[in-house]
Amino acid sequence: MLQQTRTEAVARYYQSFLKAFPTVRHLARAREQEVLRLWAGLGYYARARALHRAAKEILRRRAFPTTAAEWRRLPGVGAYTAAAVASIAFGEDVVALDSNVVRVGLRLLGLQAKASDAWARAAVEAALHKVLPPGLAGDFNQALMDLGATVCLPRSPRCKVCPLQRFCEAYVRGTANRIPVPPPPKDKPFRRFVAALVRDPSGRVLVLQQPPGGLWGCLWTLPYVEASSWQEARLPLFRLVGTHLEQVKSLLRFSHSFTHFTGEFHVVSARCTQPPSAGRFVRPQRPGVALPAPTARLMRALVTEQSTASRGGISSGSTRTNGSWRSRSRTPADPRSPGKGR
Repeated sequence: MLQQTRTEAVARYYQSFLKAFPTVRHLARAREQEVLRLWAGLGYYARARALHRAAKEILRRRAFPTTAAEWRRLPGVGAYTAAAVASIAFGEDVVALDSNVVRVGLRLLGLQAKASDAWARAAVEAALHKVLPPGLAGDFNQALMDLGATVCLPRSPRCKVCPLQRFCEAYVRGTANRIPVPPPPKDKPFRRFVAALVRDPSGRVLVLQQPPGGLWGCLWTLPYVEASSWQEARLPLFRLVGTHLEQVKSLLRFSHSFTHFTGEFHVVSARCTQPPSAGRFVRPQRPGVALPAPTARLMRALVTEQSTASRGGISSGSTRTNGSWRSRSRTPADPRSPGKGR
């Protein structure tokens, strides 16, 4: 959960996840949709699917791996996670290189390099392995992680109170603030999408399950396609849901940051000319399927709309109701969940 996601954002998800899946057996035997539902909002959903597959593999083996090399063979487990688990839980003498440890190592060695440079990471790992105390790799790795998180900070490192000050080349040379070398800034591409909000007479909303390799893989969303306008989206949406959709009105626009691009979504209220052949209709207040954060926010907005309409005696399709939801679109229009790439 902590991969590329802040600790404060993870805390509540972690507790809920452990409550639902207290053992690897519980996780392995759970349905994928249940795993994704509890992960919804954290982003990077491939992590959840890989964790689920890894639990199944561990259950098949009837034992946890004990070495970093064995952990690397499980789905979704990279070099850092493998080394961290193997050293902390099983006492293997390996160095766990997370971003904090790499930064500490680069400064100790005085290396003017990017944290992502393979040669620099190899140099840091080799140097730290030489001073790793046998049998205490778990404590050693956690101490370096904590040092990087609390003292050897990315900006304004607290060199004056650092216990490794006398061993640090960057401190001696006065270069700590320039190490690691920052990567060149990258401009994210901008892509546009059109999403259709389709409701049946009872107010249920049409959602489609996304393919595993796509955006929001295996989660359920409104039907959407990459397009700049409704006119451009009509034919791809027809292919997606199996029936023509007629635009009722434009509802809202929101931006969402993915790992490699920023997407703008134009949500359009639409109606089917025939029953759709794909997807399912769900109740906004209790969808019963795993939704990514932006779709969940839209569903909550619909629940608020329907509640307001019910109190005021307004039908769910009236101009006043749709207009009131649209005017309150700031909540769903800024659906930034913790981390990125939802």
